[in-house]
Amino acid sequence: MRSLRCCLLFLVLGPMAAIAQSPDSSTIAMLELRDQFGNTASLASQRGAPVIVVVVSVRRLAMIERWERDLGERVPGLRFLNVADLPADAPVDLERTAATLRKRVPEGVAVLMDPAQEWATTFALDTTLPNLLVFDASGQLTAQFRGRWTAELAEQVADAIARQDSKP
Repeated sequence: MRSLRCCLLFLVLGPMAAIAQSPDSSTIAMLELRDQFGNTASLASQRGAPVIVVVVSVRRLAMIERWERDLGERVPGLRFLNVADLPADAPVDLERTAATLRKRVPEGVAVLMDPAQEWATTFALDTTLPNLLVFDASGQLTAQFRGRWTAELAEQVADAIARQDSKP
């Protein structure tokens, strides 16, 4: 009888525990990060249209260029937030990092610096490869992808974005 109660308790509370552990995009939406030009941005500042947040290690930042170019062509007017996950294993000088980003990132592409790794922590992301998080116009996470650019994966991401555009 005791094991039956435990099983029932698990069946009832198990899904509730999973919900409690799901990422809270409302908290991360308000997080303002600084880019290499000294401007700040947040997910909340992008509300009103679907947004792709690309989160990747600053050491792997070059991998996002193909994503942004391809998805920008497939979905004109798509909003991007590029977030560079900064290393936790050594102190980071944000001014020096910003200067390096200004030299290496194509002109006009803003990269938000996340020294506390809040995006990666909130969504339990491995940032050794780009993570593409699709948010709807109200700021809710609707899809999540990870990987280097491939035509197949780009099609899947574009389809997820298109589903946002077709929502009432």
